[in-house]
Amino acid sequence: MPLLNKNIEGLKTKHQAERPLFEKTYIPPSYGDHLVSRVYADGSLYYLSHSGENHCLNDPNERWNYISSISEKGVLGIRALLDKCGNLPIAASMSANASGAFTWKIPREGHIQRIVLFGLPDEDLKIFDEIDLLVNTNIQTIPPG
Repeated sequence: MPLLNKNIEGLKTKHQAERPLFEKTYIPPSYGDHLVSRVYADGSLYYLSHSGENHCLNDPNERWNYISSISEKGVLGIRALLDKCGNLPIAASMSANASGAFTWKIPREGHIQRIVLFGLPDEDLKIFDEIDLLVNTNIQTIPPG
């Protein structure tokens, strides 16, 4: 079963035991950092950073960084789209990674649905572009201080 990243370093206390709405990983086409992000039910958006020289997943120095929150409207839209993902195809092969890939992990009742996108998503998988758009257009400003 594909697991979520187990690291809880840097997560707010309430998120350490809570499953996110989704976890998304960008896998570059050759060498480079795997970029991991998460959104939680309250809208909290985190990115996983690598502070060591290792620059890869499971780096002992990696930690989650709270970036901002997604508005309630955005979270409702994301939930509605994630509900439609239950019957989407799951790509299991990581071979054709010439343009990089995105792995989406969506916690569901007792399991984690894993969907891998290579290049531009086809019609059925454009739902993930819509989720990205909701995240990017509903980020709330963090007040200074």
